[in-house]
Amino acid sequence: MGGGACAKLFLYLLLLKTCTFTYPTSCAQLVVIIVALSQKNSNLALGNLVGSSIANILASFSLGLLFMKKAEFDRSSKIYSAVLLALTSVFLILLATIRTGFKWVAGSLLIAAFVVYVGSVASLIYRGTLTAPEDDSDSDSDSDSDSDSSGSDLDLDGDDDSDDEGASTQDKNLGQDEEQGRRRWSSTLDKQGLQLNLLKAPKKTGPKKAGKVAVVKPGKSRPKTMRYHLLQLLMGLAALLVSSYIIAHSASTIGNELALSGTVVGTTILSLATTLPEKFVAILGGVRHQPGIMVANTVGSNIFLVTLCGGVLFVWGDASQLEVGFTLFEVFVMWISSVIIFGIVLTGGRRWMGAVMISLYVAFLIVEILNGHRIDDD
Repeated sequence: MGGGACAKLFLYLLLLKTCTFTYPTSCAQLVVIIVALSQKNSNLALGNLVGSSIANILASFSLGLLFMKKAEFDRSSKIYSAVLLALTSVFLILLATIRTGFKWVAGSLLIAAFVVYVGSVASLIYRGTLTAPEDDSDSDSDSDSDSDSSGSDLDLDGDDDSDDEGASTQDKNLGQDEEQGRRRWSSTLDKQGLQLNLLKAPKKTGPKKAGKVAVVKPGKSRPKTMRYHLLQLLMGLAALLVSSYIIAHSASTIGNELALSGTVVGTTILSLATTLPEKFVAILGGVRHQPGIMVANTVGSNIFLVTLCGGVLFVWGDASQLEVGFTLFEVFVMWISSVIIFGIVLTGGRRWMGAVMISLYVAFLIVEILNGHRIDDD
C-alpha cells in the first residue's frame, strides 16, 4: 500500500471516529454527558470528559503498543496528533477561564471547531478520491517495458521458428508416454474396484424416511437491504441510549456509596466503562500491527471529546460547578497525555512505552480516588 493510500485510510478512520452518527461508540460518551447534564450534575459530565480523554491515551493506546515491538507512524498521524495537542490546550484554557457569561461563547467556539474539523477531513478525503495517490510514472515505465519486450520478441522470431520443430517432436513423445501410463493405471483401477465391490455389503433399498431432507449447499447469500441496515442502526442507537443512561445512574450511585465526588466518579469509574470500545480497537490494531488504526482511534475520540462534547458541556453545563469541578492535577494529566502521544507518534512507539503509560494511568486512578475521599471529607 502506497503512502497516499495509507494517508487516505487514516483519514477515513479519523472521520469515522469523529462523526457521531457514523461511529456510535464515540456517541456513548456524548450521551453520558447529556444524561449527566440532565441530572444537573455537571461535575460528573466534566469528569467523564477529562477521564475518557486520559484513558484513551494512557489506557487504550498503550494497550496497542504492548502488542507491537516497534511502531512507526506516517505523516498524517503526526499532523493530527499535533492537532489534538492544540485542541486539548485550547479546551483546558477555556475551562480554566470559564465564566457564566463567557461559557456560551466558549461552547459555541468548540462546536464550530468540531464542524470545521470534520469538514476539513471530509474535504481531504474527497480530494484524495479525485486524484491518484501515486504518480503515473509507474504506468509509463510499464508501457515502456511492454514496448521493449514486444520489440525483442520481433527480433527473435527467427530463433523461435527453429525451436518449434524440436518442441513438436518432444510433445509427441510425451503424449505417447502419457497415453501408455493412463492405460496401465485404468486397468489397475478396474481390478481394485472389482475387489472392493466384492467385499462391500449390499445396500439396503428400503423406503426413505419422511423426516430426512437432502442437504443442499446454499449459494451466495443475498445482500442485505437498506431497510435492514437502518433497522440495525436504530436498534443499536436505542440500546446505546438506554445503556448510557444506566451507566450514568449506576456510576453516580456507586460514587455516593464509596463517598467519592462527582468529578472523581467521572474520571475513574465512568471513563473506564465508556472507553471499553476504544481499548478493544487499540488491541486489535496492535495485534494486526496497524499503528495508523491505533492513532486514528485515540486521536479521533479525543478530538470528539474536547470539541463537540466540550462545547455541549460549556453551553448546557452549570458554570458554578464547572469552575470548581476540576483540579490542577487533572488538567495537568490531561494535557501531558496529549504531549505523550504526540511525542510517541513523532519518535516511534516501543513496547516498553505502553507498559510505562499503563503504570502512569494506574497511578492516576489511585491519586484520583484518594483526592476524591479528601474532597468529600472536607
